[in-house]
Amino acid sequence: AVHIPHSGENYTIINIEQKNVKMAMDLVDGKWDNCLFCASLRARDTNRVASVGTIMQLLDTEDRSISGARTWPGNILPTLNRVVANCRAVGVVEILSIEEHDYGPDDYLIAQVRVDSLSGKTNGDNHATKKANGDDNFGSIAKQVIEDYQKVRSIYINSQSLASNELPKFARNAVQTLPTFDADEAHDETTLWKLVETWQMLCNTIRQSKRTMLQNVVNELSVKVAMQAKGPLELPVKRKNLPLDVQRQLEDMEQHAAQEFIELGMDPILDFQEILSMKDHRDRVKKLAWMIQRERSRLEAKESLIRAFFQEELGEELLAQDLDGDQNEFN
Repeated sequence: AVHIPHSGENYTIINIEQKNVKMAMDLVDGKWDNCLFCASLRARDTNRVASVGTIMQLLDTEDRSISGARTWPGNILPTLNRVVANCRAVGVVEILSIEEHDYGPDDYLIAQVRVDSLSGKTNGDNHATKKANGDDNFGSIAKQVIEDYQKVRSIYINSQSLASNELPKFARNAVQTLPTFDADEAHDETTLWKLVETWQMLCNTIRQSKRTMLQNVVNELSVKVAMQAKGPLELPVKRKNLPLDVQRQLEDMEQHAAQEFIELGMDPILDFQEILSMKDHRDRVKKLAWMIQRERSRLEAKESLIRAFFQEELGEELLAQDLDGDQNEFN
């Protein structure tokens, strides 16, 4: 679920993460003008920050830190910093960039933002939006988004070699249930939200499948290394008990997988937050059209490579058979 606060409404935010508590204290101390901050989404697995956010104004805070708590044996727990912040939503902004700093785990991010400029554009889709803006015929855009969706659905359902590579078994059945849409349905706002929800379901399926495949590789390598150590095997294998070089290898694998997923363009949250923040139906269709067209292009490119590979394999097999025939005839 994605929630976009409406401008002018008040909200209560309970902060327990140290970076959020630190930001609240800096706002109270007047470090930032007018007590303004930006609330946005951040993906846990890829650390990618959404391209849109909500400007919030801090009204007042209440310190509700908890200290003196003890464990059951009687050990004193560290103080839990807890701040309740009363805020007002000011407006939606486009997040242009994150300032480069040596951010620590308890530091909040500092970003450059632009107010009231959400027209369906993001930093990575200039080509697609130029194409959409250059076409005054909205009907053709609405028609194309449905055609691209139907093609993507067809590829996942009918291309066995591609589906077996892209999706685990549990996800292949889920793709079979994706609904179809008529060409005119993108003109209707209610139907468009159904298409948006369906596309988000596919994105979630892809994300979960990639996460599952990565976790399988990580678990397999962790168990393999743990079995080489002396003593009994302890399950589950704790990463902190693995050699440092293996821990770094696992971290590199996860970072590489996260970057690949970002480049895939199938994030099930952040792009959809931008669609929700748009006020114009046409802008939503254009943004969704770019998202679906990008996935269609990727799948068609992979299908072309698969066909080329099989044709090459078939050609080599036929050539080998011809050579065998010539050899037998010569003998």
